[in-house]
Amino acid sequence: MIASILCAVSSQIMIKALLDEVQSVAEGWQAVQELLSDGRLLRATVAGVLLVAGFLLWILCLTKLELSYAYPIACSSVLLVAFFSAHALGEAVSPRVWLGTVLILLGIVALGPTR
Repeated sequence: MIASILCAVSSQIMIKALLDEVQSVAEGWQAVQELLSDGRLLRATVAGVLLVAGFLLWILCLTKLELSYAYPIACSSVLLVAFFSAHALGEAVSPRVWLGTVLILLGIVALGPTR
């Protein structure tokens, strides 16, 4: 489960960083060409592989766990995405956004089954 979450979070951060980088240089089809340039193509491929790996690991988790148990744990990724978007991408995450993220996470956990 943890590997699935880490793959999903890291792929999202990498994809966002690439899109921010390309958007500052070009728009439209030119942005797609920039994304497929040599330096970015490798990073885009790694991000895509991590995204697919995260999905496959999630499917594997679902074969072993009940969805009602696995999903609240998987939703903890919202907290990690907020954390890494602030630290890795330099995005501004206000206290209000942090509070909302934590409340969503607590709500998901509260809805989860008791074991």
